[in-house]
Amino acid sequence: MAKRHESLIPLARDHYEGLLLAVRLQQGKNALERLWSHDPAWQANYVAEFYAKHLRPHFEAEEQALFPLAKEHIKASVALVDELVAQHRAMEQRILLFKIPSTIPLEQQLAEFGALLEDHIRKEDRVLFPMFEEHASAELLQEALTKIHSFYPH
Repeated sequence: MAKRHESLIPLARDHYEGLLLAVRLQQGKNALERLWSHDPAWQANYVAEFYAKHLRPHFEAEEQALFPLAKEHIKASVALVDELVAQHRAMEQRILLFKIPSTIPLEQQLAEFGALLEDHIRKEDRVLFPMFEEHASAELLQEALTKIHSFYPH
């Protein structure tokens, strides 16, 4: 795998944690129970907390820093970025479902959320990030670095 440009490293690091969650959710009762529970209510609460602590800030960094730069400077990215933003909104709607009773079994909702999260991360890692790195000028990469890293002060 090619080394990620430093401007995208904070986002890529977030993806690692997101993929771990996505895989566990899709594994259902086969997921390892180390720091995890097979109780769907516990999982739903965990996902909601993970969203608040990790995904929401990650989505903000992408939507306010990376995505506008990609859409403005790399025309081939426009449809993909629009799709990724739509996936952000879909995940946010699913988070709301975890807080209210539903006719859909919670296990199914969790597995579907995991599949959506994994698909989303893979599209960014395998399509958007390489496209951005390939087509962005040195100046644009520096601008992305400044903007994205402002969301990750540590």
